[in-house]
Amino acid sequence: MTMDKMLSVPGQSFLVKIDEPYSRGEKGDMFRMICQLAYAVPNFFAAEVPVQRFNQKENDDVRERFNLTLKDFPAFYLFTDGSTDGVRYTDAAQAANMIKWLRSRGILMPSIDTIDELDEVVNDFLSEPSARHIEKAKELERKYTNDAKAPMYVKIMEKCLAQGASYAADEIARVMKILQGKVHPQKRAELSDKLKVLKVFAKMEACDVFQCPEGYHKKFGAAGIIGSDAQTCCKPPCIDTEGDEHDAQGHHCDYYDERTAPECGDWDTGAFRASRMCCACGGGHVKIPEADA
Repeated sequence: MTMDKMLSVPGQSFLVKIDEPYSRGEKGDMFRMICQLAYAVPNFFAAEVPVQRFNQKENDDVRERFNLTLKDFPAFYLFTDGSTDGVRYTDAAQAANMIKWLRSRGILMPSIDTIDELDEVVNDFLSEPSARHIEKAKELERKYTNDAKAPMYVKIMEKCLAQGASYAADEIARVMKILQGKVHPQKRAELSDKLKVLKVFAKMEACDVFQCPEGYHKKFGAAGIIGSDAQTCCKPPCIDTEGDEHDAQGHHCDYYDERTAPECGDWDTGAFRASRMCCACGGGHVKIPEADA
């Protein structure tokens, strides 16, 4: 079959998602993020096999082959070294978890958070700062050439050695001040990555590990926000108010999320205003829980 021909290509690895066609939701968003990151990894591909339930039941043989039911969807399998058997991913369907799982199997995926091996070097460096830790970090930087955060470790370590341990905390304050202003999305993403690395040096927690109060939701880009309180890390419940209106592309407010927020306002019409109607764009109707009102 075509799938086996693809998987048997020597020297290539494949992450395959078996799912219903046009699946949506958090798991679908997670896999899209994995696909974007996989682009930078040599000899590694992320692919999807859509299984139809009706009509000709296209690819239903794949579902049967792996003994899957519809309740198992989406199912993720990693194929390496020309094997057509595959190893199934069974952990939580979260990008950070899947990336760690792929790395443990030799797939050098870029990290959406920090890099575990370099984090360990930082911990040793903070205990006894020296140039040998910088050299170790440089070795790992060469290993993770496809991860833009790897060289950040080296640069921050060099700054800490030259300017003292307070550099990381001072730099966090400076970067967060920049992010409060108007910043190009690409630069914002770069600075958010830098904050993730800086928090390792400063021993500060990012909002991605903070538990929001009941009724609140984590802010977009939580992993790049330094803080451990509700005001910094969380946003109150919000209801989109577009009703039956939609943007020029036919999207309702549920289209806008952390991934598409940079498009807020790009497709506005006379009747649809993302910044006024959509929570993800800063609009909508905010409902403050009674306990906080």
